Amino acid sequence: MGWDAGSLGPPVGRVQVEIYTASFRVSGHMTTRFHTVGDILNLAGADHLSIEEATVAEYADPGANRGGPSVLVAVDTILFGISDAASAEAPADEWGGVQKRAVRCQLALPPFWVTGDIHVPPGGSPLDGLLNVADRFLSLTDVAVSSGAFPAFDGNAPVVAVQRHLAQILLVNDVDAPQNPLEEILPEEEVRGWIPPPMEPQG
Repeated sequence: MGWDAGSLGPPVGRVQVEIYTASFRVSGHMTTRFHTVGDILNLAGADHLSIEEATVAEYADPGANRGGPSVLVAVDTILFGISDAASAEAPADEWGGVQKRAVRCQLALPPFWVTGDIHVPPGGSPLDGLLNVADRFLSLTDVAVSSGAFPAFDGNAPVVAVQRHLAQILLVNDVDAPQNPLEEILPEEEVRGWIPPPMEPQG
């Protein structure tokens, strides 16, 4: 009796990736069952990520690229990653049938600033979405990457997965946060109905 490949999970495929460390960009492809950069990085089963047919660019000397049939990148050093499967990576628009909201944030991952949206459930705190999650790498959408030291490496991407623990500064611009978090989940009339009427003065 042979193995049923379909029962072993998604089929293996080739995904184009760009991996950024503090000094290098490694671009190439990976052969993997995962189709999003967040899954690729969070579910890496080894200390090093293997990238095939890879090109290594050094920020300080962008004209001196190196390449090889296979390059290993230490996962602990990865600041962020990008893949070509962005359409499959956007977070679910709903949480429990209620629309999520996007919150703009900026993460300083020297020598880069990464600016993008996290998607939080109604009433959820953006800081919880940044800090109190299990995943090592956090996916941001609608992303802009900039570097004052190396402007040639500035760019944009639909989705980027960043290693949260390497971020030295985290800025949150939650301009749409309601004064009362319940306002996002329940109609205002229902929330008001929970508030008891003021007590009449005695005497």
